[in-house]
Amino acid sequence: MKSQLFAAAIIFGFVISFAAAGVQSVGVHGSINCDNEVAAYIRLELWDKDRLDPDDLMANATTGKTGNFYIKGKESEVTTIDPELRIFHKCGVETAKCYRQTVIEIPDEYITDGAEPKNFYDAGNINLRTLPNTESKYCD
Repeated sequence: MKSQLFAAAIIFGFVISFAAAGVQSVGVHGSINCDNEVAAYIRLELWDKDRLDPDDLMANATTGKTGNFYIKGKESEVTTIDPELRIFHKCGVETAKCYRQTVIEIPDEYITDGAEPKNFYDAGNINLRTLPNTESKYCD
């Protein structure tokens, strides 16, 4: 009996948490290059980094032929989202089988309550060769 009440309380807690979750959004724009070369058609993903459960993919895009990008996404969370832009590239290792994954954290002040971001984070001109060490390998 006690275990059934405990299980019911846990389930009720999850239901309340999900009901209280609000939609939050974020947007990022900028351009990407590899040294002095335009980084065209680079895969981008906008993620909500979670601590206890799997990370949430909010959006994906690619850079244009000039290396420019614009990406926005949204997620329902009880707590504030922790957005990050993940860039998958082969800058400096073009012949490698695996991609390099560069992560850029988006500051909290660019998070909007609601489905449409109000302030976009300007990532500026990102040179994949000179970024601090935020990289890991990613193999398809």
